Amino acid sequence: MDLEGLARRLDKQRAKQEILELLEIYKGKNDFNEKLANTIIEEVDLSKIYSYWEPIRVGITSGNAGLGSRGIGDHLIHEKLFELSGKSVDTFDDAGIQEDIAISIDGIHSRLSYYPFLAGFHATKATLRDIMVKGANPLGLIVDIHVSDDTDISYLLDFEAGVSTVADAIGVKILSGSTLRIGGDVVIGERISGGVGAIGKISNKKYLRSNVKKGMKIIMTEGNGGGTIASTAIFHGYHGIVDETLKVDELMACSAILSSENSAEAMTDVTNGGLRMDAIEISEISHVTFRINVDKFFSMINPNVLKMLHDLDIDPLGVSIDSILIFSKDEDILRILSKAGIRSEIIGEVEDFSGSSIIDETGKPIQPKFRESPYTPVKKVIGNISPYTLDELKIKLDIALNEAKMRKDKVLKNLKGTFV
Repeated sequence: MDLEGLARRLDKQRAKQEILELLEIYKGKNDFNEKLANTIIEEVDLSKIYSYWEPIRVGITSGNAGLGSRGIGDHLIHEKLFELSGKSVDTFDDAGIQEDIAISIDGIHSRLSYYPFLAGFHATKATLRDIMVKGANPLGLIVDIHVSDDTDISYLLDFEAGVSTVADAIGVKILSGSTLRIGGDVVIGERISGGVGAIGKISNKKYLRSNVKKGMKIIMTEGNGGGTIASTAIFHGYHGIVDETLKVDELMACSAILSSENSAEAMTDVTNGGLRMDAIEISEISHVTFRINVDKFFSMINPNVLKMLHDLDIDPLGVSIDSILIFSKDEDILRILSKAGIRSEIIGEVEDFSGSSIIDETGKPIQPKFRESPYTPVKKVIGNISPYTLDELKIKLDIALNEAKMRKDKVLKNLKGTFV
């Protein structure tokens, strides 16, 4: 609960009342609460002399914009982030690459705050996967974990245990880390946040998304799911699935490819927004269409996970299932993966762009969505739409981008002046 946020949003009397009620829940009833509430409100008042450092609000919240929901809205936001950082959208990939070094960062799944071991485990798998699908052998991990003021200290250790379980399983060291409290003293509650980063060295081929070309086969490994599938099972009360996700098969698949002579040209993982969003992102870079055999795609999802998705009426094409996609003109990949004990199948092929990023075997377009497939009861209530059109979202994003650019340019000009 953001106590400072309440003091900024509400009038002083109501803010104090709300803050005191929340403090009583987490801190108990005591005289200290009133002193803290008054001080928070006073701090907010004093901080207003620096209001010019606050962003110029554009009137669309992160949730309504689709941020983090791994659909069209989220994709638009990332395009603006690329523009602000000076990167070309053609470089949009699983990991950033500088010369022969690959770097990635993955935030913990937002619904796994109360399950820190799972949060750490799955974030670590994700970040390692992101560098390995680019052809990098992992050199190490970095960890950033933020806990709330009332988080039991066991959460921190459980999170680190999840990270180190994956690290130890594949022989990678944790090199550095940071531990902080979310909002310091003015945010109460037990939620955790943070992420895990990975760095690796590319020794041979770079398996870039831009390498995907017409005529390549799309080979997919079996997906057991990660943070998304674990959250789906937890919040639907669906038994027997979380343990299915505690595997590192996808990392083993990447390792098998990296350690062999093979015909693979590109790799990625079926995560953010599922296969639908993978196709959109790659299509924008390589100007291609994925023709997918949907039944074969389904056959490459862990059977127990697939049954859960069907039972809960969740579209598997729009969720993270943590498979690896490998693009090649040869079938030797199947043999290499089989030798490593990894189940895989050719689920489709790459064609020239035909107007849609992804089509089924009959040529019917598989339509993109504003968000990923709703996979928890809360997400189903929220739905897969936004109160804003894409055009409205683009206009607001451009306004925010331009304001951020002006602030950046002003400060950068001053900084550059100090190096003359």
